[in-house]
Amino acid sequence: MKKNEIRFRAFGRACRIAIGESNGASTDLLETCQEELSRLEEKFSTHVPSSIPSQINQSSGTGSYTPLDAEARSLFHYVDALWGESKHVFDPTTRIISNCYDSSGKLLASQDQLAKILKLVGWRNLEISSKGAHLANAGMLIDLNSCVRPYALDSLRKILLKHGVKNALIEMDQDVVTIGKQLDGANWLVGVRIPKGSSAAIMRLKLNHKGFALRGNFEQTTRHEGEHFGRALSPVDGQAIPGLLSVIVIAENCLTACSVASIARLKTEASGIKWLESLGLPWMAVDRQLKCHGPLTVTG
Repeated sequence: MKKNEIRFRAFGRACRIAIGESNGASTDLLETCQEELSRLEEKFSTHVPSSIPSQINQSSGTGSYTPLDAEARSLFHYVDALWGESKHVFDPTTRIISNCYDSSGKLLASQDQLAKILKLVGWRNLEISSKGAHLANAGMLIDLNSCVRPYALDSLRKILLKHGVKNALIEMDQDVVTIGKQLDGANWLVGVRIPKGSSAAIMRLKLNHKGFALRGNFEQTTRHEGEHFGRALSPVDGQAIPGLLSVIVIAENCLTACSVASIARLKTEASGIKWLESLGLPWMAVDRQLKCHGPLTVTG
């Protein structure tokens, strides 16, 4: 491993941080970034029992509020905005519905069981006040990991920029953010898998001083009556949403890219593509016929 690069795991995902030399302090900066990521994981990951979301889940239906500091309130405000922009389809309380499906996306629960689970779904049932946050109904769960990860990468980027770093890449699974180009002037490249016939191919995208997010996976779908469906589940009926299978977005920061990709994936195919076109950002989407759309299909 190079002295200006580190690989580790956070939020259950593989992470990589690579930076150019910055006054000989790259090793210290890497440690600072890893410590910050560990702080955010301890605070917001649902995999950590003492995290804020875990405390909220454990106290659901009890009337006990979990205190929120300014950072947590800002994150919940962001999630609430996504919920509104998506017409309430982006809903972190849908995590519990996934328990009704097996690893291949096949529904295991009966319709009656699914109906009971759906009563525990609804972001509107998260109460936020001066006392903190509380889920109204016992058994409800929230999972903010998909939102916290891009927030964390942007936070690390701010730390590096504050210390004068001009060349860096920070990636965590499907989220990436960069500063400038590579130290030798080469472009930062992100590899993405795209459908090609009956298999898949690798496409490389330039990502200089931008944020990147991929939501959905065209290689992990379910089939119903001969059609492909992604793994996104509707908070209304618990069924797979007939939307785009994969959405890639490049934006000024990772959180914006994540927001756009997440919402587009939860719309119907036609409305998702139309919405992406209206934003003027670089994007690519894979529809349920495994066809690629968007300007990145040309530039990649």
